[in-house]
Amino acid sequence: MKAIQLTAPNKLELVEKPIPKPKAGEVLIKMAFSPINPSDLAFLSGSYGVNKGYPVVPGFEGSGVVVENGGGMYGRMLTDKNVACVVSPKYDGTWAEYMVTEAKSCVKLGKNVPLDQGAMFFVNPLTAISFIQMAKKESYDLIVMSAAASALGKMTLHLANEAGIPFIGLVRKEDQLEELVKNSVLAAIDVSKDSYREKLKSTCSKFRKVLYLDCVAAGETPYKILSCIPGGSKMLIYGQLELNQKPVIIPADMIFHHYSIEGFWLQKKICGFGFLEIFSMTGKVNKLLAGGFENKIASKLALDEFDKGLSEYVNNMSGGKVLFAM
Repeated sequence: MKAIQLTAPNKLELVEKPIPKPKAGEVLIKMAFSPINPSDLAFLSGSYGVNKGYPVVPGFEGSGVVVENGGGMYGRMLTDKNVACVVSPKYDGTWAEYMVTEAKSCVKLGKNVPLDQGAMFFVNPLTAISFIQMAKKESYDLIVMSAAASALGKMTLHLANEAGIPFIGLVRKEDQLEELVKNSVLAAIDVSKDSYREKLKSTCSKFRKVLYLDCVAAGETPYKILSCIPGGSKMLIYGQLELNQKPVIIPADMIFHHYSIEGFWLQKKICGFGFLEIFSMTGKVNKLLAGGFENKIASKLALDEFDKGLSEYVNNMSGGKVLFAM
């Protein structure tokens, strides 16, 4: 089978590998599609929370057809079915023609969910659902989100509107503002403009407690944004798009305004869920994707076009998802 293999940080090659065999409780999936996500970029650079050693096939999620099982009731139920899947911590990832993973790491796709959309079943939808759950559980009355024009941002906005939680979307390009306004955002703010802090402070002043979702993490902008929201609010860091700078935290804000800063890692979050909670969340995702809430796909590329795919995604993350098509 063909697979993309990582041999060192950011060093990729296309290789031929044997088709793996599933063991008890596992399934073999003939892969159809797999997206490039920010978490994949972190894994490629060696800065992700999981390090499998080299060489290794990257890719955290995807979709395909279960063609073989290693035994177990759920694995047998999934055989010959279209599934969304996530990588096993023990094995190679999804950027390959075939992949073995635990049967419990797969979800049968609804009949109205196409395989290309099913490839993006886990990371963004479950992250967005988790954000809204946190906002409701901890009684936040406003969500502020950076990179709000991304696929994750749009899904979080959609779910926030469903939950009746006002949403302020932050972007870094003026041409992204109009699309956010069309989607019932409370305010869309371009943080590349000098006046953004005044507008953000004014809009946030009407609220008591804000959940600020940030994916940049480093530099001074995320912490200048934090200083614009009410005291007692939380900054939840769910990504690190800025790898070349250090965080510039403003100590006085932390002391006098009682902000809290936390990290969010979906993999760890899911480990704390019970089976019924996972079942409920994945059922919601199937309904979302079948109901027309689709991720925008910028392109579908063959495995041997990985250089082109990575370049396209890195240079225009808000332009839609780039999928490897197997």
